[in-house]
Amino acid sequence: MEAKQLKLTFLLAVLMSMVGAKAFAYDFAVTNGDGKTIYYKRINNSTEVEVSYRGSSSSSYSGVVNIPASVTYNGKTYPVTSIGSSAFSGCSGLASVTIPNSVTSIGTQAFWNCSGLTSVTIPNSVTSIGGYAFSGCSGLTSVTIPNSVTSIGYRAFEACTGLTSIDIPNSVTSIGLELFFGCTGLTEINVDENNTAYSSIDGVVFNKSQTELVCYPGGKQGAYTIPNSVTSIGRSAFYGCTGLTSVIIPNSVTSIGYQAFSGCSGLTSIDIPNSVTSIGNYAFFECKALTSIDIPNSVTSIGKYAFSDCSGLTSVTIPNSVTSIGNHAFDGCSGLTEINVDENNTTYSSIDGVLFNKSQTELIQYPGGKQGAYTIPNSVTSIGESAFHGCSGLTSVTIPNSVTSIGSNAFWECIGLTSVTIPNSVTSIGNYAFRECSGLTEINVDENNTAYSSIDGVLFNKSQTGLIQYPGGKQGAYTIPNSVTSIGVLAFWGCTGLTSVTIPNSVTSIEYYAFGGCTGLTSITIPNSVTSIESNTFWNCSGLTSVTIPNSVTSIGSYAFSACSGLTNIYCHIEEPLTIVPWVFSAVPTNTCTLHVPIGSKVKYQAADVWKEFNIVEDLPTGIVSIDNSQLPIDNDVWFTLNGVRLNGKPTKAGIYIVNGKKVIIK
Repeated sequence: MEAKQLKLTFLLAVLMSMVGAKAFAYDFAVTNGDGKTIYYKRINNSTEVEVSYRGSSSSSYSGVVNIPASVTYNGKTYPVTSIGSSAFSGCSGLASVTIPNSVTSIGTQAFWNCSGLTSVTIPNSVTSIGGYAFSGCSGLTSVTIPNSVTSIGYRAFEACTGLTSIDIPNSVTSIGLELFFGCTGLTEINVDENNTAYSSIDGVVFNKSQTELVCYPGGKQGAYTIPNSVTSIGRSAFYGCTGLTSVIIPNSVTSIGYQAFSGCSGLTSIDIPNSVTSIGNYAFFECKALTSIDIPNSVTSIGKYAFSDCSGLTSVTIPNSVTSIGNHAFDGCSGLTEINVDENNTTYSSIDGVLFNKSQTELIQYPGGKQGAYTIPNSVTSIGESAFHGCSGLTSVTIPNSVTSIGSNAFWECIGLTSVTIPNSVTSIGNYAFRECSGLTEINVDENNTAYSSIDGVLFNKSQTGLIQYPGGKQGAYTIPNSVTSIGVLAFWGCTGLTSVTIPNSVTSIEYYAFGGCTGLTSITIPNSVTSIESNTFWNCSGLTSVTIPNSVTSIGSYAFSACSGLTNIYCHIEEPLTIVPWVFSAVPTNTCTLHVPIGSKVKYQAADVWKEFNIVEDLPTGIVSIDNSQLPIDNDVWFTLNGVRLNGKPTKAGIYIVNGKKVIIK
């Protein structure tokens, strides 16, 4: 993963909510005697119904909602047997819900982000609670899980900050991962002693035999000693436990699982016993208060991102037992100045605190806190994925002519770099190698390089048909060369100093996130050679006030213009409104933004989902496909002015006209 794990999982929840909104539309709505309208969807061949997502255009639930055991519609009575996915999702005004005994399941995200929900009665007919079911219900102070429930899904009670304790009944045989993630007030989780799958000691959840620590309460404070019976610390067991200051791991433990201590920002020290053989992926991710860690000689594998973003770490020693270190294991450790490897290690080595493979042909990790200039040794043939990620103190780097490959994200967020020279030996540069290098003003390529080239400090492929990377610190306006046919993924990502860009008609492809975060851009004209605007292409271009979309475009991806909060005018030359998802223009002020459309198409746009939310004006001429600066031999064709007035033959006055569906300039 390239971004922070915590942010990604939150975004995933948001995206799931949006997907759910489309996937679980209701079949009918019925108003109860108390005046509350509830939305239903038929299930099981229409003999039963579930309370369903109400649709984005329907009003949210608020106050007290009493769900009936059955509902009658068009003369037919349906038993209500489930609360469907996203049924009450995002209803922040919902205060309480009564669920009838007819309901057997509560679906994924059923009450997601119902922050005003203070009480909910779960009947003993319910057997399953879906993932994210009560996620974000910060107002909930207590929940009673009935003895009928056998499974509780992933993050079902995530961020229920009002919960202080919860009881798991003996019926539960399956607990989802990160069940109580972000429950910062939760100090104890008690398991019924008759439960055959789980147990608890002092409010901490274990498997029945207490050989695995399953879940530590997020609100529990101070130091903790793990019982001697434990042999493994389970996946996400302490995830997000910010109040945990230290932990004693007994010699019985042999493995520290995936994300086991991830996000434990208060953890200042930890002793890993020499019984441990593996440290899982993300095991200590974002443990920012950790200042030192001793990896025992028993450890053979360190997972990817295992110590990533441990900003308090200053040095690490890899013992000779380690044969496997995952990608990004020490990524983002901004205080780390040296990674030392035992000289007897047969897989890895270090030079001046920099981590290499044993033969020193691959540079694996440069310490994030190391300062100044750096010359890569001549033995190196490859710079690993994210090898220099976040090395803000790196002021210059000399890449020798021995290097043939530079990995993905290799110099991501190296904000101290001002220029980089790529030697002629390099034949492979991974995705986003120089992204978000905000001080970088030029990427220069040796003219003898056979795979890459540069023009004015901008990185291209050799034929200059693909624009790969625009330097993040380059300022002002930029005109893309006419040779370019594609603008790569994240090519201009985060280039806040870019004020305007001219895209030539040669460009047919603008890839994902190409201009994401270019907050200095004020206007953009997409050429009529482009047929598709990909997802997130102009995400968070908050300074963008004007966008021109040509009629060559046949699709616009999700979030393409999301968070373009400054948009005031969109010039859309497409005569038939494209079908787009609601979040193409999310966080765009549609009530103040004017949508300019071709003459004669206003009514269509007023009836089209998403487009109808704008202020629509029909003032664009129809049939415009391209601009041709030459005088073409088309005397016998029909000519029009830009206002759509037909002319008698080819015009004799200079100006811009329309002929054969094209704009033509007569000089």
